[in-house]
Amino acid sequence: MIPVILLAHGSPDPRSSQDTRDLAAKVAQHIDQLVVPAFLDNNEPTLLQTVNELASHGFTSALVFPAFLSHAFHVRVDIPEAVHEAELATGMNLSVADPIGPDEQLLEALNELIPSGPAVLATAGTSNVNAQWDFEQLARVWSKQRSEPVLVAYASQAKPDVPTAIAELESLTGKVVSVGSFVLFQGVLPDRIKTASGNRICTTPLCDSDVLVNLISQRLKKALAQELHHSKDDS
Repeated sequence: MIPVILLAHGSPDPRSSQDTRDLAAKVAQHIDQLVVPAFLDNNEPTLLQTVNELASHGFTSALVFPAFLSHAFHVRVDIPEAVHEAELATGMNLSVADPIGPDEQLLEALNELIPSGPAVLATAGTSNVNAQWDFEQLARVWSKQRSEPVLVAYASQAKPDVPTAIAELESLTGKVVSVGSFVLFQGVLPDRIKTASGNRICTTPLCDSDVLVNLISQRLKKALAQELHHSKDDS
């Protein structure tokens, strides 16, 4: 069996780390596989601590699954560095799966919670232009699904912010908009999105969605099958 490490960013808000642990438990139950949480920052266990713990139980390899909704700095730089450090320190062989990313399937979770009409796709925020482009593409898909305008907004690091996007869209359409909070876990930035939404409908973080659990499970089953195939080829 290859254990899975669900690697999240971490947050000073304790709700975020608990959400991560709960999500790991749900995915583990769904795929009948060992899934343990780890964090890049703010919380423990760190990736190194988690890998050390797995090594102490006799595991020699693990699959790291980044719980991130974009391919920005953390995925491109921080995670590879943390994985390299953990491998050097423990001798474990770590494979890294693709992050969750702005997957179109997650729009199902938002559509279940908000009515028809124009919407703001509100993300935590990134300064990475390619990641911003991915969110713009996702907003276009969502707009086609809803047959209504959709604007991307950011809780930090980029413009427009959520209040600006709401005002622009309501001015354009003459309708009250809904806000799809495209974030994984509770915390400071999701709270900022909710506050900026005022009395408008705003979705909760995706961590409680069956759509997210199913998506991660699908990804992991495929990645684990590939890992098993590679290990057989190497033996």
